[in-house]
Amino acid sequence: MAESVSRSASGRARLVLFLVFAAAVCGALVLYTVQHRRPLIPADSDHAGFLPPPQCLRCHGPGASSPRGPNHPLNDQCLGCHERA
Repeated sequence: MAESVSRSASGRARLVLFLVFAAAVCGALVLYTVQHRRPLIPADSDHAGFLPPPQCLRCHGPGASSPRGPNHPLNDQCLGCHERA
């Protein structure tokens, strides 16, 4: 009888730990979603008007005057991530 009580208590403790962990992960995801801002496209003369990705890559492509950094994703859909200022 004492063994079944301790199993029940340990099972309950694991459930509580799991629920606390799940709540923390959900809270972190909500916080990230609320605080995340998309990178802005500058509001200067070089970026005026609609810029399709091929036009962006003239300056930001490999070997161009202002290439994307080494940690930038290789996706060429600029407006999928970046937003106008």
